[in-house]
Amino acid sequence: MSMPPSADALFSDQWLTLREPADHRARDAQLTHAADRWLSRRATPVRALEIQRTLVDLGCGSGSNLRYLAPRLHGAQHWRLIDHDAELLAHARLRCEPLVSADGQPIHLETRELSLVDAWKHGLQGADLVTASALFDLLTTADADALAETCHINNCAVLFALSVDGHIRFHDASGAPLFSDDDQFMLAALEAHQRRDKGSGSAMGTQAPRHLRESLHRRGYHVREATSPWRLGPESLPLAEALLAGWRSALDEQLPQQSRRIERWHTQRLEGLMREQLTLTVGHRDLFATPPESDGVGAPA
Repeated sequence: MSMPPSADALFSDQWLTLREPADHRARDAQLTHAADRWLSRRATPVRALEIQRTLVDLGCGSGSNLRYLAPRLHGAQHWRLIDHDAELLAHARLRCEPLVSADGQPIHLETRELSLVDAWKHGLQGADLVTASALFDLLTTADADALAETCHINNCAVLFALSVDGHIRFHDASGAPLFSDDDQFMLAALEAHQRRDKGSGSAMGTQAPRHLRESLHRRGYHVREATSPWRLGPESLPLAEALLAGWRSALDEQLPQQSRRIERWHTQRLEGLMREQLTLTVGHRDLFATPPESDGVGAPA
């Protein structure tokens, strides 16, 4: 996940709200269209739009992923929202209850307070589509493999958005990319920090998109990917400020002996953004995959 202001704020409602507009702008619309087509064709041909689909949102937070997807998918939808945080689940239900589908069908909500490990043990039954956003860099390769296997067993498609891919660049006023020695040093250290053990083994970090793709391919899934970068300019300054503050905290943890160099780099890049001399691109990837049992229904080309 793109680093929030502090470790304690990793899943805070404030941080999730701050990043939501950038997330929604960045997402690849074609993969959402592909998921919509697949869901429609998976239903029985007669009265297909009246068949209720079951969609699972892993690590749903305050419901941003649902708010993006539900109005862009056709047909009646039953959403199963899964998160470990009861307060965020309550926020998600409150904010998402008024939603309707792209064709005005009802959105039914179910919330389950579960850890992610428990989610793919007990939360995916009956799912047509499993979704998640900005989640997988925090997980281990074993987590990703277990999730892919459970999706395969349940014969469901997956739509995973905004997995960080490590492509971070500042740009000058002309749009030309900047990549100084300090940028290279700091971003390499950030990538190492992302791969640190989050409690159950080394996290995938920026390798998450590759590992997810390979794990699904091994199970016969048809996989399609697209880039979904944040492009942060003056209109996104509060998010860029929070992001840089989070990076500085992570760098201080990773390289405590380099505090002066970290502070100098942070100050220079933040001032450039505040003076509208710089913009920032933060790379992500989206993935849509359909199971082999689909017999090509909605399979990405």
